[in-house]
Amino acid sequence: MINPEVRYMLMEYFIEKEYSGYGCHADDFLSDTNKVVLADETDKDFFRMTCFQNAALVKAKKEIYEWSRDFVSRFIGFRCIDVYQSAILHRELLKHNWTMSGGEGFLPDMDIRRKPIEIDYPIRPYDHNNMKILCEQVVDTEWHMSRPSEDTSLAFAAFDNGRVIGLSTADGDTDKLWSIDAEVLPGYRKKGIAVALTTEMTNALLRQGRIPFATAAWSNVASKTVLFRCGYYSAWSGIESCEIGKYL
Repeated sequence: MINPEVRYMLMEYFIEKEYSGYGCHADDFLSDTNKVVLADETDKDFFRMTCFQNAALVKAKKEIYEWSRDFVSRFIGFRCIDVYQSAILHRELLKHNWTMSGGEGFLPDMDIRRKPIEIDYPIRPYDHNNMKILCEQVVDTEWHMSRPSEDTSLAFAAFDNGRVIGLSTADGDTDKLWSIDAEVLPGYRKKGIAVALTTEMTNALLRQGRIPFATAAWSNVASKTVLFRCGYYSAWSGIESCEIGKYL
C-alpha cells in the first residue's frame, strides 16, 4: 500500500536535492499544473523532469526553457514522460548537444512483512565497523553499481566458498531516507540472490526506522522485478539530461 507520508517525505527530499533555491515545494508534485523553473548557469542540469504521477516539475536552462514550458503545457504530468513525449524531448535535447536518461523510483510497501529468503549461499552483514573487510573481498572486475567503499554505510554480501557473489548496499541520503542497490555476479543470477539480499537490506533499514528507496532504468526489467518481489512499488519517474559526449 502506498504510504502518503513516506511519499511526501521523498518529494521533500527531491525538492531539497534537485530543485533547491528555485521556489519549489513538495506540493508542486501534487498540483494539477506542471511547473517549469529556469535553471541558473551554475546548475549541473541542462534539463531535469520529475513526476510523482500528478504534476511534472521541470528545471531547464535558458536555451530550452521556453520550449520546456510549451512542451509540458500540452500534457498532464505523467504523460510528459510517456514514450512518444520522451522521443520529442530527446529530439529537442539533441539540438543542444545533450541526450537523456530516464528511470523509475521505488518505495517499500510499509504494510507487508518480508520474510527472509533462503538461498544456497550464506549472507553476512557489514557496517562501518567492518566495511573495510568487505571492500578487500570484492575483487571481481564485474561489479558496477553496488561496489562498496569504506564510506558505504550498510551492506549485505552473499558468498560462495569465500568469494563475494552478490551485494546489497545502502547509504543515507538523509537520516531517514536511504538509497539501496543490489547486484549479483554473472553466473549466479536467477537464483534468488538479489531478492534475498534486497529483503535483508529492506528489513534491516525498516527495523532502524529508516525508509529505503531504489531507482532503476526503464529498461532494467530484472532490477524492477526484484523490487516488486521484495514488496516495492513504483513511486515516481524522472528524466535528466546527459552530456552527449559521454554516451555517443
